[in-house]
Amino acid sequence: MFVDFFYSLKKAGIPVSPTSFLRLQRALGLGLINSIDDFYTSARAILVKSERYFDLYDQIFAHKFQGTEFKDPTELELSKSPRLSLQNG
Repeated sequence: MFVDFFYSLKKAGIPVSPTSFLRLQRALGLGLINSIDDFYTSARAILVKSERYFDLYDQIFAHKFQGTEFKDPTELELSKSPRLSLQNG
């Protein structure tokens, strides 16, 4: 489960390192993380080194642990008015 989460972060473009993943595993093993909220906060603090990836981390976390749909950030859905503006140039 956690390995899949790690690889999902990497696949999405978040530069997580194996060392960071092992550090997170150690925190879990020591019993420092006791809830899903603790895991969310700890994993984000340990794995994500730049705040520019926080939104992407949140989306992947919600997808993996809360069952929400993950939308590829490269596939933007435009509402009707921006789409018409782009088409009319």
